[in-house]
Amino acid sequence: MLSKRELTIVVAIAIVVLVLGVRAWQKTTIPSAKGPVMSGRSLGSPGARVKIVEFTDFQCPACASAAKVVHRVMQENESKLFVELKYFPLPMHKNSRKAAVAAECARVQGKFWPMQELLFRDQGIWAIPDAPEDNFLSLARSVGIDEQKMMRCMASAAAERTVADDLQEGKNLGVKATPTFFVNGKAVVGSANFEQTLKEALR
Repeated sequence: MLSKRELTIVVAIAIVVLVLGVRAWQKTTIPSAKGPVMSGRSLGSPGARVKIVEFTDFQCPACASAAKVVHRVMQENESKLFVELKYFPLPMHKNSRKAAVAAECARVQGKFWPMQELLFRDQGIWAIPDAPEDNFLSLARSVGIDEQKMMRCMASAAAERTVADDLQEGKNLGVKATPTFFVNGKAVVGSANFEQTLKEALR
């Protein structure tokens, strides 16, 4: 028969084991992340029932407005949506391709979404000069991007190749204007049409 002291030790050990077991169960059953998951150029859950691919141009005013719409609908339906952004710089926007390269270099450092937001915010500033790279570096610094790595990336062929691949993909899909969305494979041009199509997809 256990002594009172031995019984106390056994009970204490049992309580510790129970507490640790409950905490382990909580970690496996309760997600810790808050809000949509950001990864590279995607936003949301890959398993979501509504998948959206957006072709955008950072110098396009309509795309800047569309970015706000996407942000809002993601906040409202984050578990149901998965968004992937593709670059589609239009030829009439002289700095949009360079902006896409800058955004891709920000993605390399895990800062695509903060950079995307700033590029749209300051669209009227970097769209004007013939050499907007200093503007892009200034924005990059403000979100904690390593400037030297950013400069090397923007001067390399890798980021340009990614932009070119997205552009060709969009052309193959028949994209002619921005923003163009594909909602579960259905092509939609413009934010107003996108919202309506999204409502139908979420029913």
